[in-house]
Amino acid sequence: MPSVLDLPYDVLREIFIRLSAVDVLYFLCTSRKLYYPLIDDDSTWYNFCAPYGITNTSMFRNRSFRIIYGRLLHRYGPLLGLWCSDYPFHGNVVEFRLVPDRWLRRGEPIIVGDVWEFSGKSTTATNRRPIYPRYIEFMQVGFLPWKKSTFKTTNDVHVSWHIRSERALGFLVHNGIPPPWVRMDGDGRLATPSLHVIAPSSMTIDLGNSYTQPVTEPEMVNSVPWYDSNRGLPRLIPEGPPPIIERKDRWLYRPTNVRYIEGELKPASIAFFPPPHDKESDVRLPELHNPPHYISRDYQDLIPRYYPMLFPAPQSIDAASDEWTPSSVVGIWLGDYGPHGTECLFLQHHTQASESVLRAWKITGDIGVPRGACSWEANLQRPIADGGLRRRAFEGNGTLAQSALM
Repeated sequence: MPSVLDLPYDVLREIFIRLSAVDVLYFLCTSRKLYYPLIDDDSTWYNFCAPYGITNTSMFRNRSFRIIYGRLLHRYGPLLGLWCSDYPFHGNVVEFRLVPDRWLRRGEPIIVGDVWEFSGKSTTATNRRPIYPRYIEFMQVGFLPWKKSTFKTTNDVHVSWHIRSERALGFLVHNGIPPPWVRMDGDGRLATPSLHVIAPSSMTIDLGNSYTQPVTEPEMVNSVPWYDSNRGLPRLIPEGPPPIIERKDRWLYRPTNVRYIEGELKPASIAFFPPPHDKESDVRLPELHNPPHYISRDYQDLIPRYYPMLFPAPQSIDAASDEWTPSSVVGIWLGDYGPHGTECLFLQHHTQASESVLRAWKITGDIGVPRGACSWEANLQRPIADGGLRRRAFEGNGTLAQSALM
């Protein structure tokens, strides 16, 4: 009777291409005849590394594709891309990239996490324009540096926490290490933050402020246009909503009035838990993930959840060109919001029946129009002839509000 074990090698490769990595492993485990010759076969695991741009093992010190994918990419690969947070009002953006580490690993690629830090208002009042964010690297995921690894640990994956930035970091000098690189995890001697996967939950933060005013903002549900439902999350054990931390070590202690209440169902997310407050640590990252704003005192110790964000790159098509279409501007943009500085937007082209609308959703916001709200929309069926030779104009609506009362 014919068996799968009798299939030619080329046919098995075609089967593996159509399976997930876990299914391939289960398939190989069904027979020693398949397992031993194919488990370390590079062609078996090459297809799982190629989507991440890894087509050559030499950059990973000639580790096999199975080790690269199984130890690093299978668990942490879904991190790569943009993530937006549900931090009240302001929000935040984190980007994970696969880049060579020229500090400790001689160019071996690692996954780095960067916070997008916006510097604030434009310096030119007459010609205001958005300012590109600065990237503050706060964590790394990669194989152990070669100087610290042994024969048994050379393929272990390590998560480290620190700050690396182009800005002046003199106030963060640690153990004599000068800016722009500050290691904050004590090289394993101190308590550190931790990465967690948060299971889908309907629990949301009650945003009652110090004046007991009812405060609302859009919830981060999976129907928002910028949510990436296909990327997945790091393969870690899902947990419940992040705890609400009540710090009593401040010089002025005031009990928090922030709590969880029942809200809309939110999709799975990730979160960065701070180190325990009763443990010695040199790393506290509240200002990175919880940017301060006018009424942020009650929320500065919250642990925000981050959700995977779509990142379609806008096409570079001149607005005056006949090739311009509304879809050419869909994606991530930066906008100047006067006293609130630069904010991040997601432009969506919404079409339904005879309706054609371009909407700008706030990924980061302010206390007037918070993150998750629609900043403005343009009716593409009602153009305006404004005399501009290199622009297009349409009738539309914008959103304005007083502080925390939208």
